[in-house]
Amino acid sequence: MEIKPVRRSASVKVSAILFAVFGILAIIIGVVGIMNPPYPYAQKFPILGHMALIVGILSLVATVLLWRLKQLGGYIGVLSFAVAYTINVYVGEHPLAHAIAGAVVGLILLVPLALSWKTLS
Repeated sequence: MEIKPVRRSASVKVSAILFAVFGILAIIIGVVGIMNPPYPYAQKFPILGHMALIVGILSLVATVLLWRLKQLGGYIGVLSFAVAYTINVYVGEHPLAHAIAGAVVGLILLVPLALSWKTLS
């Protein structure tokens, strides 16, 4: 039985790395948010830290699946970003600024994913 080496495109690698970074940052924010809820954001959305932790875990799951060239990883990655974006705009003091900043982060995360979509199974 011969094992074939897996060929990942550069966009898959970039996408997986970006989702890994996004996931690690979200987990850190989630743990800190659970231990010491940030004022005034936690008053507006009491489960902020828990949701950040969930988003981080989803992003890391997306990373693993993208590395394995699975489209499910892309779907989970988009879902985790959509949840994070929605919460960010909701709790932010300046919704327009948060929406613009989130859109920029979204482009950075999702463009490599879109470029690699056809190589995923």
